[in-house]
Amino acid sequence: MGIAGRGRIAYVNGRKIEPVETSIAWDTWFLEDNQVKTWIANSLSPEIQPLILRKRTARDMWVILEQMYGQKRKVVRVYQLMKDVYSLRQGEHFVADFYAALKSKWEEFDYYSDDTWDCPQDQVRHVAKEWDNRVFLFLAGLNDDFEGIRSQILNSDGLPNIEDVYSRVEAEEQRRLVITGKKGDHISYNERSALVSCGPVGAARPPRKCTHCKKTGHIVDFCWDLHPKKKNNRGRSFSGKKSISNATNSSGGKTSISTE
Repeated sequence: MGIAGRGRIAYVNGRKIEPVETSIAWDTWFLEDNQVKTWIANSLSPEIQPLILRKRTARDMWVILEQMYGQKRKVVRVYQLMKDVYSLRQGEHFVADFYAALKSKWEEFDYYSDDTWDCPQDQVRHVAKEWDNRVFLFLAGLNDDFEGIRSQILNSDGLPNIEDVYSRVEAEEQRRLVITGKKGDHISYNERSALVSCGPVGAARPPRKCTHCKKTGHIVDFCWDLHPKKKNNRGRSFSGKKSISNATNSSGGKTSISTE
């Protein structure tokens, strides 16, 4: 990202061709190419640097690094993804959380899937088979108390797609929460994420304390010892407007309504 941000990505992907050494453009190319070589070398550990320092151009350095780590890193990551996917279980999580974790792994796996197909029909059949396998993985990872809905899905005429399967399982989970009286304990995955980002709900506020008189219940801006005129403004809103006290509450008495 640092090389691309400096406008030098063409030096590593091969699009910047070395000009003839006798041309005027060669001096600029040589300077910028050596800059990129320095950036690449500085980004590597001391153990790796000797393997590429003698390369003539930044492109030559990059090719060596691609051969050493490009395919190797991809294979290792795909292996880790497959291992994680097949070991994922719902456990104590909600269905939405379990499905979101699986979906995240699938999306990353698809990112690394760059196979080329000679026959489009074979590709379509392969993709359909892959999604069927993902339905099986999702169902297999559910807790045993979902055996009823799992059996219904597997015994249906034609395997539903993953979205339909998730919708049916999640609806079954909500139905159970309603029956057991725990609906309030269940909120959707997106709603829980929003609540986490907003912080704890219902946290107690620290009591207001005046730094002048050391009493609680007000701050120094509204301390009557420092601001005696504000003592006569009780019943007014902070904006200085008077309260309306003509409204009648349900018990027939008067109640004060602020006109903020």
